[in-house]
Amino acid sequence: MKHILFIIVIVPITLFGSKKQDSINNVVTLEISNLEKQTKELDSLKQELKTLNSQHDYQLKINEQTLNSISNQISATSLNLTVFGILFTIAALGLGVYVTYIERKTVAIREDTRDLLNQTIQTKDEVESINKLIQKDIYGLFLKIKRQETVHILNRLLKIPEDITNLSNELLSRELEREDFFILKEAYLKVKPDKKLVPGQIRLGMGYKNTYRLLFFQHFLDLAIADEAIGPELIDFYPQAIQCAFENDIIKSTEDFIKSVMDKGFQHCDKEINSFIKGLSQSEFKDFDKVFIILFNGLNNRGNRFKFFDLIDNNEESRTGKSKFGQLLKSNYLDQNPTESENNSFDQLSEITKKLEEKKK
Repeated sequence: MKHILFIIVIVPITLFGSKKQDSINNVVTLEISNLEKQTKELDSLKQELKTLNSQHDYQLKINEQTLNSISNQISATSLNLTVFGILFTIAALGLGVYVTYIERKTVAIREDTRDLLNQTIQTKDEVESINKLIQKDIYGLFLKIKRQETVHILNRLLKIPEDITNLSNELLSRELEREDFFILKEAYLKVKPDKKLVPGQIRLGMGYKNTYRLLFFQHFLDLAIADEAIGPELIDFYPQAIQCAFENDIIKSTEDFIKSVMDKGFQHCDKEINSFIKGLSQSEFKDFDKVFIILFNGLNNRGNRFKFFDLIDNNEESRTGKSKFGQLLKSNYLDQNPTESENNSFDQLSEITKKLEEKKK
């Protein structure tokens, strides 16, 4: 019974155990197969990973080379841009200078063109004016030509002041303008003081300086007296200049003289007054009433006229001129309640007149 039970128990267990073992073996086999498969897959993955790593390293090298190449290109491009910028700046500066030069040249050409246009217009106006003068006023044209000749003569004196001995006759016979005085003055101041007489001078005994002084006396006595450089040098020359004057010259010079000494203050011009009266007294104009009337009227009032009379030296050289001026005082103021000082002037006049009459005898 026991054996039967044992068999009954053992056989199913054995059968069941055998089946279970087979099942386990199958499972193990399957697992092993799976593990082998996974191992193969893992190896494959490792190989792929290795390949990927190799590709990655290669790609990194490629990228690094690319980056280096790009960096080099960028550096080269930056250098090129810098060089181009410098060249462009230089070119821009050069262009600016050139444009400025062209602009200035254009402005200069425009100004020159404008000047030429103005000159052309002026020339046209002058031609038309000359044409009108020729047709309507030939004498006016003559005066204009003569004026241009006078200007030419004056400009020549600036270059050769000593040529006054050849040109003074021309200037003495012409009407000179006020501005001509300053040209003559400039030429006069260029003449050296040691210059002596030379052949061909217009007046006997006149050097270069005195020839200029004669021109100043006849044309510009008022300006000459007022001029600090010429006025003092002209004083002693009055008598000689009066000897060389014609009637119209002495009238103009007397008018200029009295006007100028009045402007300066005649009380301070005793040297000029005495030299001028002395010249009149010793010239052919000593009996020319008009010049003394010009002096008389130019003094403006009674007080000035008596003071002028008293400033004149009472010497033989000036006696005739002083007497002529005194006669005007006498005819105008003797019956006008003269003062004591005026009576003294009249007494002085009487003495001068008496001496002149005695000289005639």
